Amino acid sequence: MKKIFAILIMTVILTGCYEEFRNDYPYTTVAFSTATGGLSTAGELGRTVVKGEGLKLDIGVFIAGVLENKEERWVRFTIDPTLLAGTAYELMPTDYYSLSNANTMTIPSGDYIGRLTVTLDSVKFLNDPDAVNFHYAIPIRLTETSADSINADHNTKILVIKFITRSEGFFNHTGTYTTFEEGGAVMGSGSMTSVISSQTISLDSITANGILHLYGAGYTMHYKINSDNTVTWKKMPNPPPTPVNLATEYPPTLTTDYVSGWETLSAVNDGKVPASSINDYTYPKFGNWYSANDWGWIRYTFARPYRIRASNVFWWSDEGGLLFPTDQYVMYHNMTTDTWEEVPNPVGYGADPNKFNVTTFDEITTDAVELWFINSSESVGISEWQVMGIGDPMTPEERPIANVLPNGASTWDPATSTLNLNYKVIYEEATYYTTASSKLVWRNRIRDGVNEWRR
Repeated sequence: MKKIFAILIMTVILTGCYEEFRNDYPYTTVAFSTATGGLSTAGELGRTVVKGEGLKLDIGVFIAGVLENKEERWVRFTIDPTLLAGTAYELMPTDYYSLSNANTMTIPSGDYIGRLTVTLDSVKFLNDPDAVNFHYAIPIRLTETSADSINADHNTKILVIKFITRSEGFFNHTGTYTTFEEGGAVMGSGSMTSVISSQTISLDSITANGILHLYGAGYTMHYKINSDNTVTWKKMPNPPPTPVNLATEYPPTLTTDYVSGWETLSAVNDGKVPASSINDYTYPKFGNWYSANDWGWIRYTFARPYRIRASNVFWWSDEGGLLFPTDQYVMYHNMTTDTWEEVPNPVGYGADPNKFNVTTFDEITTDAVELWFINSSESVGISEWQVMGIGDPMTPEERPIANVLPNGASTWDPATSTLNLNYKVIYEEATYYTTASSKLVWRNRIRDGVNEWRR
């Protein structure tokens, strides 16, 4: 009986504590939420409308401090252009949109959120080329409320709005292609399975990041979906290729005539560069002591040919047995004659401290390069050796594309959100060509920071 009585007492105590915990706060406050809709700056909210799926969206405030909102509350607001100072946004023209209320959001009794509906103009907003990006903004400041207060830390919101078409997003890409010689003989064929992304560039057009089995800026396509659901396109220009450090991006096989037992050959392409090229032991180094007045060399042998146009060396010295070179040169493997030759028209061959010494030359295509060096009185130290270049095409289809032409009908199926494409690829400085048929089936998109998948 005593145990039962003790349990009853504890139940009353805990229930009383819980009821006290559930009491309302002494005051109420209203605020904007901290949601950003995928934007990176606090106080901004990115929202997206979709052509054909409605041009309305809601923004709102919430009330805090009560467990149950038993009365209607109101919040006044104003459009405050000063909030855009220092941002990249432009004030949205007033004739591009309308508001469900000019200055008030209402939080109904029984609810915790007050909503304001923004309706975009289907002509003026959708036909503005800047509206496909987060460019136009509606800056809102809360000014007064029937609640006890407005949260000073969340009393403003920059609402940034853009539109997209229903064809923006990610597509599952499948298809086949065949490459022909100029006379019509088949050079090769293959299949395509990938994911291609697209972005809206106008009311009826998207840009996509791939063609065939190739991706990136060099393969950008602009697709226009016409009113009859036929598809036309434009191949965007190939951007100039960007050289990279092949020694780290595509690590080669390293060989040398000699490396000291206490030094490290792989240090030359580990990507680690010390602050100083003199007596800085932060990272491993290459050294060939004792090789005074003897030519030494390091060779990079790559798994495939590359187009190479520069050699950059960060020399290193311990101010003793390892010094900077007094002479140097770069050799390459001439794949046509299977001989070694000095790179054509070299400019540079410097030996300055605390920097990469850049040597440029006429572009070569090779699968191996050598750095030769000598010091007339001591040996030579190296911290890092960069070889700058780009990859040569490994297959015929990897050659830069000059144009993409129709090769049969290409259509958009709005019922399944599918692009059916038939095209012919013409390559730069080549007589062969490729024909392809591919299907791009819409899969998902990112909208307001949320992943929306096909239903």
